[in-house]
Amino acid sequence: MTQTDTAFMYLAAMQKPDFHTICRFRSTHLGPIKEIFSQVVTFCKEMDMIGSSISIDGTKIKANASPRQSKSSDAIEKEIDKILKESIETDKYEDEIYGGSTPYQIPEELVDKKKRLEKIKAAKKQLDEEKLKKVNITDNDARIMKHKDGSKKPSYNCQVAVDEKEQIIVAAEVVNEENDLHQMEPMIQNVKNTLGCKPTIVLADAGYFSYENLEFLQEEGIDAYIPDNFYKAEKEGKTRKFRKALFKYDEEKDCFHCPAAFEIPFTRIQKRKGEPDLRFYVCSYCSQCVLKNACTMSEKRTITRDPREHLMKDMRTKLNTEKGTEKYQKRMSTVEPVFGQMKHDRGFREFLLRGKRKTGIEFVMMCTVHNIKKIADFIKREGKNLKGMLKMIVGGGSKGWNKGEFERE
Repeated sequence: MTQTDTAFMYLAAMQKPDFHTICRFRSTHLGPIKEIFSQVVTFCKEMDMIGSSISIDGTKIKANASPRQSKSSDAIEKEIDKILKESIETDKYEDEIYGGSTPYQIPEELVDKKKRLEKIKAAKKQLDEEKLKKVNITDNDARIMKHKDGSKKPSYNCQVAVDEKEQIIVAAEVVNEENDLHQMEPMIQNVKNTLGCKPTIVLADAGYFSYENLEFLQEEGIDAYIPDNFYKAEKEGKTRKFRKALFKYDEEKDCFHCPAAFEIPFTRIQKRKGEPDLRFYVCSYCSQCVLKNACTMSEKRTITRDPREHLMKDMRTKLNTEKGTEKYQKRMSTVEPVFGQMKHDRGFREFLLRGKRKTGIEFVMMCTVHNIKKIADFIKREGKNLKGMLKMIVGGGSKGWNKGEFERE
């Protein structure tokens, strides 16, 4: 392209890097690529393409590694023993041929096995250090994750924060945790680093719900809309047993009353590291209750109470309002199309690079491409003049954008 396409020749300043150079660059320059991503987002902000409401979500992208190469500690030990045994046999065979002399060249099959052994030992070390059940030999950083089709593959969890106004990705990160639960705080910090300010409104699905996340967002002064794991099922009446909301708490007596009007007294406290104590309430009347089959399969119904449950109650109340329902519905139409465009339109379903750092570079590049495409669509839709836009970029200002200075003549 840099030798035949005028646009690419101009952008490359007549340089003609081959694919090795380009691949080497993207594999090693995470800092500059992140900076370009930030500059593109800043440009979108200057063009008034970014509002104050973001949706955060993650999607699983397959790693450049085979599921068959994900092995347990025992399987790795067996393969190490096998390679060492084969190496000993190869050494004996060489000794028979060469005697005490040294061959000029190490046999190719032995070189391959030594490389394989190094990879396996590195994987074994990571498996022991991180106390993992399995580790992938090809890509040690990848983790087995379940995809929407039910398949389990070595993958990465790709997190994005997407602005509602024009579907601009304002933050992107690759993690190897399958669960989204611990990604809220890092993503908000990522948004602040990119935009220089925190969002006013944050929308996320139930995978991000935790009392810690709600407390963090409250402290940040961010208006959050995040349902808990049972919100949808309970709202639609799909729970098979009596849900906790049907048990009324009596603060004065410190007990619950079940749907059959039996009193469920406080029984014990469970101490938790880094979290408030959990209070347990156990019913003693289940054996004589006619509603037992609709309530629990256990011998006795147990209710737990976290002192932070008011956060979930307040969130449910907010989501149930007309305003809350309307706001939360925008989450799906904001972030889901972004993943669809990446995977379906651009074919980004598997990483080409390996390792968390390199896949991070690859994903940020993909997000930058997405944002540039959004800019091009915006300019075309709004009828703006490209020459004027370039002037704005070079000049570093956007004063004339909303005044129609760059309107197409």
